[in-house]
Amino acid sequence: MAFHYSELSMPTEHVLLPEFPQPFMVKKEADYELRAGVLVDGGNRFGVSSVIFDKYEELIWMGNQGGHVTSYYGPQLQRYTSFQIHVCEEVRDILTLEEGIYCLTKTSLRHQIRRGLPRHTHKSPNMQDMQCLFQVDTHKVLMGGHQDKLLELDLNKWVEGVINVPEEGCAVLRSGGGSVVACGSANGMITLRDIRCLSSVEQSFRAHTACLSDLDMQGDMLITCGFTQSSSSPVAEPYVVVWDVRCLRGSSLRQIPTMSPPQLLHFVPAVSGRAVAMASDGHVTVLDVNDSLKPESQSVFQVETHSSQCSVMDVSSTSQALAFGDLGGHIHMFSAKHNHEPMYNSFSRPTEFGDPLPSLPRVSFKDETFSFSSIPRPPLTTGTKWLSDMPPEFYHKTYRKLKPVDPEILRTMKMQGPIGYAPNPKTVRRNQMPYIEETLQDVIVKPKETRTVVAEPIPKHYLKMDLRFKKPRSNDSNDSLNKVGFPGLEFTLPNSYCNSMLQVLYHIPAVKATLLAHTCAKEFCLSCELGFLFRMLDTSGGAPCQADNFLRAFRTVPEAAALGLILPDGVIDHRADLISLIQSWNRFMLQQIHSEILEARKKEKELTLLAHTKSPPKQINKQVNGYQYHYTELKYMGPPVCEDDAQDLFEGPMVNNHDGSIVSNHVQPEKNGLKNHISKSDDEESEISKLFAIGRHQVNRCTKCNKEEERESVVMACALQYVVSTEGGKGGFLELVRASLAARRSTPAWCEHCARFTPTVQRGRILRLPPILAINCGGATPHEKAYWTKGVQKDTPETTKRGSSSKPCRYGLHCARPGCRFKHPERPSSAPQMNSLNISSQESNCVLSHQMNIRLLSDGEVIIDDKTDSSPMEPRFDFSLPRKKPPNIQHEEEYSLSSVVLCVEDNPRNLVAYVRIPDEEDDCRWYLFNDLSIVPVSADEVVQFSSWWKSPCVLFYMNAQLTAGDS
Repeated sequence: MAFHYSELSMPTEHVLLPEFPQPFMVKKEADYELRAGVLVDGGNRFGVSSVIFDKYEELIWMGNQGGHVTSYYGPQLQRYTSFQIHVCEEVRDILTLEEGIYCLTKTSLRHQIRRGLPRHTHKSPNMQDMQCLFQVDTHKVLMGGHQDKLLELDLNKWVEGVINVPEEGCAVLRSGGGSVVACGSANGMITLRDIRCLSSVEQSFRAHTACLSDLDMQGDMLITCGFTQSSSSPVAEPYVVVWDVRCLRGSSLRQIPTMSPPQLLHFVPAVSGRAVAMASDGHVTVLDVNDSLKPESQSVFQVETHSSQCSVMDVSSTSQALAFGDLGGHIHMFSAKHNHEPMYNSFSRPTEFGDPLPSLPRVSFKDETFSFSSIPRPPLTTGTKWLSDMPPEFYHKTYRKLKPVDPEILRTMKMQGPIGYAPNPKTVRRNQMPYIEETLQDVIVKPKETRTVVAEPIPKHYLKMDLRFKKPRSNDSNDSLNKVGFPGLEFTLPNSYCNSMLQVLYHIPAVKATLLAHTCAKEFCLSCELGFLFRMLDTSGGAPCQADNFLRAFRTVPEAAALGLILPDGVIDHRADLISLIQSWNRFMLQQIHSEILEARKKEKELTLLAHTKSPPKQINKQVNGYQYHYTELKYMGPPVCEDDAQDLFEGPMVNNHDGSIVSNHVQPEKNGLKNHISKSDDEESEISKLFAIGRHQVNRCTKCNKEEERESVVMACALQYVVSTEGGKGGFLELVRASLAARRSTPAWCEHCARFTPTVQRGRILRLPPILAINCGGATPHEKAYWTKGVQKDTPETTKRGSSSKPCRYGLHCARPGCRFKHPERPSSAPQMNSLNISSQESNCVLSHQMNIRLLSDGEVIIDDKTDSSPMEPRFDFSLPRKKPPNIQHEEEYSLSSVVLCVEDNPRNLVAYVRIPDEEDDCRWYLFNDLSIVPVSADEVVQFSSWWKSPCVLFYMNAQLTAGDS
């Protein structure tokens, strides 16, 4: 029988040896074929000394005789990492674990991650001539060599244990997956040790008479190959010896002959009883150790070693790939037939690769459609600039112009409350750019007379101060910020955005007196804390104070947190919307003080009634810091007189409406218990409500069923509504205040008759004007902000057309409504022409009014005019002379501007306050309060808001009686 090895590109004269009988000839076709081969790093100088498949990734690891390690990825053997682990010692063995690889040299063990970075190097005097590695468990390895010691190393603690072995040492360590590990020595002895206690020897026998080449285990099956001792020298045995570790009595189970004397052995993990034996000349035999009687079942193929000796071999865990290394510096990877993409592991994790280098596209110079701006420019070194970079004075940044809304959409729009619906006209495509595209010609033909707005600088005393108090502040630093002697408030605490409002409340004498006189036993009472803060400001002597106690109590109020007035930790005050925040704070604080005063008054009445049956409260006199305090000891949380009476003591609380008003739902108390002595007016009125509350009669009419609902409400602050005048422009400040006091608007509300939310028209009628008129200016929307930034001037009553209707005005000569459309026959027809001559210099430069006169008419209408105006075209009253009120005027109040809280539009934003304070010469001067900085300002600067960087937030107007009391 002839065998044709020429098909495998092997010379036939080296295959048929005369010492092999005919029955040991193998079949023609091999199970594996060459898939890839590569010359390793340093292969021209050093041979391959170790090769192994990675157990977790698709990698092959190689170590050479020069101490260099290289990994290759995938079946194409793409180089992955390459690094040196020792200067001169060869790599004896490699072990792959989940966290990295462990490389063994003659005297050291090196731990590296797969990307090539070193983690640890272990050296020991016990490591003299190490040879092999074996993984005992996840954190323990066993090292053996040509020495009389086995080393057991803990990978977590890097502590080694020594196990004494015979002088021959241990050259090979293999296990079949059970509790036994086979240790093979160079003299042919094999020792079976318990893997749980490596110092105990299960069995020991001689496998070969001369020396051992290699061994491997699979379950209880052990295969070996080696040399036998002859008379002259050791001779390689041309067979593989099979042992059964369960019944060893010094004799082997069987001997399987091979084509060439085997030097390396390895079981195939995927097939039971299948093994691979490789000879030093490159012959590889795939045999079945369970059926040795059929030699034709063996598969033999040749590894082309380029006239060098094969040194190492390994089999992947899937048995789809075999790796061979030779002393010529090559790695040969074989895979099964028809498997061109072998996998090393069944469930390999993805291998981590470096980021790919950016590649630039190749474009022809003649390509006119290519966008050169799509190629990013490389980074420059520090201090260098591109030649194409223009100086900032040659360009300016602008926003793209939005396309106007299609008129067809506006024509067909139907309003449902505040939302409008319109069919799609389908004049543009979906996701189309909604901007106006400008060409170079459009930029050139722009009119040159386009006015450029030059931003005026912000004065320094308006900006947010950046002070870092690392050391105690000196008096010199305080004097440089505050030269007027008024106490300032520090802004280093959270939620200190309200410092400006605290200064405003402190300088309102009526509010200050009310809070200083208020004391109660409530734990977190904001009124008490404000009173303590105001007393501290009185006694500070001009030194800056901290509102830490007030802010600490303020953070505990759940209503403040629900309104968003408490900024979360880590949020700086100037990052919030300060304009809306300070107006909400003003509305909430006035209502909170009002509620706390009523609550304290109610508790005092209860304790007064209890004093008739029990001992009177204890009077306490206490002196603190030289001041004498007299107060009554009240148990705030004391038990009520009767559970039923205590539950119904106050039947009519002040309920907050959705617009910030307080609706009185008071029910007349019954005549029993403590209710007989508590009146309705005491519950509903407090010192704060008497100062700030605006009484209003509100009528809600459903537009569907025309059902009207009337109720009386109270608001602490008037919210400014930005209306549009009759000529299409925006109204002046007085017109805004008039429209806000007598508010008329349409909003969805619940209708009991319709049993659903319907459009409801709300009309308000002012019943009472407060001594102090607090106005929230809004300004949160771009439409509202534009009113102040554009410097709108005040309207005069004659700027609008009059007499356009034939119906006479019912107010006659007393009409002061701006833009009245009714006929005024008694007025000269030349009023519009004369009006332009009577506009004062203040009206042409200011928006706010220092003084204004508000008149309530009998039908609920409100007329507001500027007290300083003296135009003969408008019938105004001489307030210096006593007079009788016209019959149609129900109430009249004169107001003067006392305080303004404004927002400085800077980065960061800042809240400051203008406060009018009387001086020693019975005159009033204006001061700017900016936390610690307090400077005097002029009266014109207070009312001018045409600058882009200042927007009013809260205004306070006092009537003539309070103003006279201040002065």
